[in-house]
Amino acid sequence: MNKIIFVQRESEDRLGVMILTAYLKANGIDAEIIIDPYKRINVIKQLKPDFIGISLLSPSVDWTLSTCRFLKKHLPGVVTVLGGPHPTFFPNVVEQDGVDIVCVGEGEKPLLQMLQSYDGTFASIENTPNLWIKKNNTIKKKTLIPLLTKDELSELPFCDRRHYSQHPRLRNTPHRRVWTSRGCPYSCSYCFNSNYKEIYKGLGVMVRQRSVDSVINELKQLKTIGVEVLDFVDDHFLLSKKWIQDFCEQYRKHVGLPFVCNTTAQHIDTDMVIALKSAGCRSLNFAIESGVESIRKNIYNKNITDEHIYTAAEVLNTHGLPFLTYNMLGLPEETLEDMYRTVKINQQINTTYPWCSILQPYPGTEIAEHVMKSEGELSAQVFTYSYFQSSVIGEPKRRKMIRNAVKLFAHCVNGNVSYDEFVRMVQDVSIKSYLYPFIFYYHYGTGIKSRYGYSWHELFKFWLYSRSSTN
Repeated sequence: MNKIIFVQRESEDRLGVMILTAYLKANGIDAEIIIDPYKRINVIKQLKPDFIGISLLSPSVDWTLSTCRFLKKHLPGVVTVLGGPHPTFFPNVVEQDGVDIVCVGEGEKPLLQMLQSYDGTFASIENTPNLWIKKNNTIKKKTLIPLLTKDELSELPFCDRRHYSQHPRLRNTPHRRVWTSRGCPYSCSYCFNSNYKEIYKGLGVMVRQRSVDSVINELKQLKTIGVEVLDFVDDHFLLSKKWIQDFCEQYRKHVGLPFVCNTTAQHIDTDMVIALKSAGCRSLNFAIESGVESIRKNIYNKNITDEHIYTAAEVLNTHGLPFLTYNMLGLPEETLEDMYRTVKINQQINTTYPWCSILQPYPGTEIAEHVMKSEGELSAQVFTYSYFQSSVIGEPKRRKMIRNAVKLFAHCVNGNVSYDEFVRMVQDVSIKSYLYPFIFYYHYGTGIKSRYGYSWHELFKFWLYSRSSTN
């Protein structure tokens, strides 16, 4: 039987590959996950894989292509397969040296068929759906099959976390990421969801949520390994009030661990908040992005009003449920006053954890088209692993100002800093500005400690890793 090894650079547990390895193993396929293939090339050689799989995000294009070439050099005859967001929207990455196959969209069924059918020749797998296969400098392209249904999602085997447990840093982390759904009902301009909906138009229901029983059974299993906090990474956890009420009731009985989840401001109401808090929710996260409603609605395509935000925060504060807000700075036309309005709305709603990143207009998104009007052509090379380190804005002084504003964001919210003081600090290029990263990491780290239970020592190690990953 054919064997596949998924490789990655990041020292983190990745849900996508954990789902895939569990699914493939349940169907008799030998599948492994290896972190840092350069350091573990001898282990990979001993395992003798037929396929190498990599889940590719746009900031990792250079590393992924280099890794494909490296592994094909050391493993003659191995077939490289790329999946994930970037290959889904830019499948012509298969034309690059070292890449043999791209899997577009959901990968469970296509990868299983590929691994079951492969006999050492590309002819044996060229009819596999979702795949673009490079053969003798020509590309064989197959159409997509429908999305998995909600019943099929509920029947998937639980995430295979065994591979990551071999790494002390991942084994000992106090929190684990969990998924309950796929798809998002919204089409924010900075996200891939709108394009994903176009790709899968007519091929099934986009937003699907696993059954409560499926999720609870996985969490009961996960609880046995000593997890302290759960992080539900779904774009929108509060898809259904009935689902949430049923889930929270079962969760209290059978799991009982603190957890964190995401939603949107307009779906936060008293019933939801009471149910979540009674089940142990430690933080409910939702996006503001910009304090300027016209930017939020007309540029980011988020149909969320200021009133939605104020109402959601009032409910959360009334019932004592901490909350995190996602905010974003870095639009080409964004003024200092616009930036401060994002600070100000967080001050007004008494945000527990004000989180702010630099806008990353990934290729293929609507916001990238918007940004290119003033900044010119963008490439994947301008993006990094971190959301806090780099901006695509070309003018150095403005880029520095954006980075300062992001580093000082939580400080300005928590300290009720005035507009004049905000402007003074953001425009500061003196030696004082070199302290800003420490201010940022203090607030960021304090929030992570409160939500997930990390120690400062663990956070420092993560900081060193994130800094090295941006180089």
